[in-house]
Amino acid sequence: MHKTIALPPDFDFGSAVCSHGFFVLAPNLWDPARRILRTVIALNDERAVEVAIRESGPTQLRIDTDERLSRADAATVVQAVRRMLRLDEDLSPFHDLCRQFPTHRRAARTRFGRLLRSASLFEDMVKVICTCNVAWRATVTMVERMVRHWGVPTVDGRSRGFPTPAGLAAISPAELRRKARVGYRAGYIHELACRVAGGRLDLDGLEHWPGSADERYHRLRQIRGVGDYAASHLCMLLGDYSRLAIDTEMLRLLKERHPRRRFTAASIRACYRQWHPYQSLAYWYELWSDYVGRHGRSDLWSPADVGPRITSKRTTLVGHK
Repeated sequence: MHKTIALPPDFDFGSAVCSHGFFVLAPNLWDPARRILRTVIALNDERAVEVAIRESGPTQLRIDTDERLSRADAATVVQAVRRMLRLDEDLSPFHDLCRQFPTHRRAARTRFGRLLRSASLFEDMVKVICTCNVAWRATVTMVERMVRHWGVPTVDGRSRGFPTPAGLAAISPAELRRKARVGYRAGYIHELACRVAGGRLDLDGLEHWPGSADERYHRLRQIRGVGDYAASHLCMLLGDYSRLAIDTEMLRLLKERHPRRRFTAASIRACYRQWHPYQSLAYWYELWSDYVGRHGRSDLWSPADVGPRITSKRTTLVGHK
């Protein structure tokens, strides 16, 4: 299958892929030399397809697979890629706001803000849970193990996509803990998978939420294992940038820049109030710029080298209840 997708005018492929740590999490694999994002997309509970995503000129994206797909499966792949790269979002208001601040003007020039997400909200949720109270290197390992043990296989069996809700619901928390080394998160992930697979949690309804952003945030908070940090991060992945996911990595960055100031969750939110409704994107640009300053351009990072050590410190949550 070979498909091309028209790109919005404020899109930059390298920035869209390599401005969020998900690009080093399985089943994603970034090839910095060829500038190709390879991933594996589950078509159903039993079959996945490996795809290669690359630029095809300045206005188009190209999706390639080695398989012949039905029209319905091809549409599933295209929709997954559109979701991952946020092709249906308009970030021009954020870029207009960035041009008003000298510290963020480069964000507008580089078209920063299309933070890579997963092919599905379920995958996003599991991955975010795996970032809580743990070093990033361990998150990379947890996700890789889940994909290796329970991921949906391709036809040739050489690659696996992320496990589906039914796939993770079929294993016990003890097995998940033992094989994926997810620790206390095993119960949360298993319950989430069971609720989604059993139709008791409507992720499509959360994705296309008809109510207010506050209502969706509180709905996310009702899911076991999803505290303020995880819910705020998921809101960012869902296109609501008005909430800050406050953790020790945020405190580390702010204290390095303002060593004499004392920061609380309330004072941090006050610092970013001027960025409403793009608080989390404004902060994320600052954090990612710090990582780039430490490791060089993120679209040139080696996934096996820099990827697992974007941040080497354990990340804990502030006010996580």
